[in-house]
Amino acid sequence: MPAELKARYRTAFQLDPRTIVDAAARRQKWIDQSQSLNLFLAEPDLKALSHMYRHAWHAGLKTTYYLRTLGASTIEKATVQAPVAIAERPDAAACSIDAAARGEECEACQ
Repeated sequence: MPAELKARYRTAFQLDPRTIVDAAARRQKWIDQSQSLNLFLAEPDLKALSHMYRHAWHAGLKTTYYLRTLGASTIEKATVQAPVAIAERPDAAACSIDAAARGEECEACQ
């Protein structure tokens, strides 16, 4: 993908959280009930998280809804290749108490 397009169409994780909070704080003046504001943080970091929520509080934001981080799932992407059924995959863990005790997760539990 060309660098020009990457710069123009950034993902939510590439935007500065202060910009998202400031925009929400400005528009909440005209919202009667509430707004659902999602905050995005690529890597979970306590310091960055604290700064985001402190900035939201100082900006007068009434509420935030979710904090989204990049997915930790290792499930295959359906749009990339045809998925293989779990029964055909010997390495796929099935849901069971024994697997959970060993620290393993099935694909549905991720």
